[in-house]
Amino acid sequence: MEDVMVLTKDEAAAALADIQETTRRGATLRGYRIGGPILMLWSVIWMLGYLGMGLLPSHQWGWAWLVLDTVGAIGSILLARPAEKAARAAGVKGDRSSLKMMGGMAVAIVFVMSTFYVLRPTDPAAYLAFPGLMVGAIYAAVGVFVAGRYLGIGAVMFALTLVGFYAFPDILAFWMASASVALFVSGVWLARA
Repeated sequence: MEDVMVLTKDEAAAALADIQETTRRGATLRGYRIGGPILMLWSVIWMLGYLGMGLLPSHQWGWAWLVLDTVGAIGSILLARPAEKAARAAGVKGDRSSLKMMGGMAVAIVFVMSTFYVLRPTDPAAYLAFPGLMVGAIYAAVGVFVAGRYLGIGAVMFALTLVGFYAFPDILAFWMASASVALFVSGVWLARA
């Protein structure tokens, strides 16, 4: 007769906890690999938008960002689609990630536009710095609550924005465009997780 292995209640609970932690970690890593290319896309959008702010008259900034944000939103959905298809193929119910992503982007865009409309900054540097601060705060919050690597990304973006605002106000648009390199490198870091 074969020996039967008997687990205690504590051993079974520990094994289940290990399985849950492994599943959670796997989902986080998949999220990083999906988020990396999206972050790289947005780094290019960021660079083009801030270059536009440095080169175009201020009355054209909104239109430039509208076009770029639209391209970024569509690109983000396209980049997220293969992951959603793979999840469905694996039997995971669709969580409508693309719709959630679009909703989050819409909320952020409406928030930025509303903030500018209500506060009406007179210094163009405020228009340049606020999105960087907001993006830094959003990434940091995602890092605190969901996926730790985003905390570092948010902190870097927040810090780069403040350094540019105080140290390089005359060339802030170009400083912010160059800060897109940090977003791109962060995207590579996530994609390789």
